[in-house]
Amino acid sequence: MKLDQVRVAQLADLQEVVNLYKTVCDHQSIDQFGADWTWGNYPSVEGLCDYILHATLVIGLKGDHVVAAGVLTTGEEYPDVDWPTKVSNNEIGVWHLITVHPDYRGTGIAMQLLEALMSVARREGKKVIHLDVLAGNIPSEKLYLKVGFQLVKELVIHYDDIGDQTAKVMEYQI
Repeated sequence: MKLDQVRVAQLADLQEVVNLYKTVCDHQSIDQFGADWTWGNYPSVEGLCDYILHATLVIGLKGDHVVAAGVLTTGEEYPDVDWPTKVSNNEIGVWHLITVHPDYRGTGIAMQLLEALMSVARREGKKVIHLDVLAGNIPSEKLYLKVGFQLVKELVIHYDDIGDQTAKVMEYQI
């Protein structure tokens, strides 16, 4: 399946973006794998609006509906990790909140979203992309490895909404 459009979200997209993340959060209770987000905390309407206002949220659309999304921020967020690639802070992109609507999983849409996020990162002059994935989120980990990310380290990360969790940090060299 192919996305009809992939682009940076605009404020007019906020309600569709909220609908996507709320659906994903509501679906987590029946997902064997997943991000384990807490709607209203991470993600939240205010946080998503902020990402849109800073032009860091990328969305994938089928028709008029947002069915995939992800955030690209700038700067190191894992200071205790000895990353293989040494670059300046503004050359580091960090992916957050990568998601696909449950009805569209397994269709190839996630790969299209990641390719779009990589294009944005290249345009912004990023040299590497960092991310973390919860240790039990096998489908996401496999996808990131397939795209070319390298596993750097497994560690415990404190998340404000779900506490201390074992996660894997990964790096992609652009």
